[in-house]
Amino acid sequence: MATIGLSKPYYAIYNENGGNPTYAEGSLIGKATEMTLELEGADANVLYADNGPAESDNQFAGGTLTISTDDLLPDPMLAILGLKAEEMDLDGAATTAPKWIVYDDDQAIPYVGFGGVIKAKQSGATRWIAVVLTKVQFANPGISAVTQGDTIEWQTKELTATVMRDDSTKHTWQMQSTPMKTEADAEAAIKKALGIADNIPTLGVLTVSSAEGTETGETRITVTPPKSGSNHYVYKTGATVDLPAGYGADVSSGWTAWNGTDDIAAATGNEIGIVEADAGNKAVAAGKATVTAKAGE
Repeated sequence: MATIGLSKPYYAIYNENGGNPTYAEGSLIGKATEMTLELEGADANVLYADNGPAESDNQFAGGTLTISTDDLLPDPMLAILGLKAEEMDLDGAATTAPKWIVYDDDQAIPYVGFGGVIKAKQSGATRWIAVVLTKVQFANPGISAVTQGDTIEWQTKELTATVMRDDSTKHTWQMQSTPMKTEADAEAAIKKALGIADNIPTLGVLTVSSAEGTETGETRITVTPPKSGSNHYVYKTGATVDLPAGYGADVSSGWTAWNGTDDIAAATGNEIGIVEADAGNKAVAAGKATVTAKAGE
């Protein structure tokens, strides 16, 4: 069977759970470009009998996973490397809600499960194989970049992880599926193994209220419930405002970053929409109100 492709690199946070490992908060890392698994050599433990080898034991001694992606998405990066995102105070930025991804003493890299789909040819037919490494720990990536010349030299993100046995009774470290007829089947097997549900959360509801601001033509907005974790707010105002169609909708364009406290310039009678978004500028919750702005004297 010849390998001809790679896709769907998934991760999920690992929990030892008293010898019965479970996974949570799983997602895609990005789009895979290359994956290698190098195993550490283990000296064979040979039993000799009748002046010759009779039994041999050669067990898994650890390994290193290297995965390259077209891009390492912000949310998976925060999760698999135990990082945090901090808002930038950057006036006039064209980027919506820019943030620093911070490496510091608070970083605690978690154990995760990892899975990917290998595409292969078997007797002329295309097949897909699900591969799951049950317990790995990623390392902080380095930085490598080359200036652009006459032609583009494509550069991808590379992550390495230590592969280890999990905490189950028999200390599983890898699972591979039999060849499957569709990529969807192999992907479903990985998601099942890593406890990743297909259910897409519903867009949360924000209660938004508007009152006169401090300066003429400004409104003071209050939002409940407050945003969670590293999420941030964006807003839009106009005669009418359409809120995102659903959870995960992209709000990186056409929305303005808001820190949750500053008054906003808006016209009385117009609508104002507020969206709580994650680090990838995907909608988590939304709501809107009719603007009440401070009138001129």
